[in-house]
Amino acid sequence: MLTGDGWRDSELFSDKERAAICWADEVTNLRAKQNRAAFEAMQEHFNARQIVELTVLCGMWNLSGRVAEALHLVVEPPGKRIEFQDGDD
Repeated sequence: MLTGDGWRDSELFSDKERAAICWADEVTNLRAKQNRAAFEAMQEHFNARQIVELTVLCGMWNLSGRVAEALHLVVEPPGKRIEFQDGDD
C-alpha cells in the first residue's frame, strides 16, 4: 500500500502516470502554477487538451470535496446509495 508521496519512488507507475499523479497533487495543493517542472512533465506525456481535462477533473473533485465538507455531508457506506423521497418539499 502506498501512502503519502510513496508513489514518487514506486515502480508500480510509469513516468506518464507519475506525471499525472504529481500534477493532480500540485493542483489539489494549489502549487501547480509555481511548479514548472510538474507542468513540463505533463507536456512531455500529454497534449494541451489532455492537460486541460486532467486539470479540470482535479478541480471538480476538489470542489465536490470542499462543498461536501462545508455542508457536513456524510459519505455513503459501500453498497448503499442515497434514498430520495418523493414529495413537494
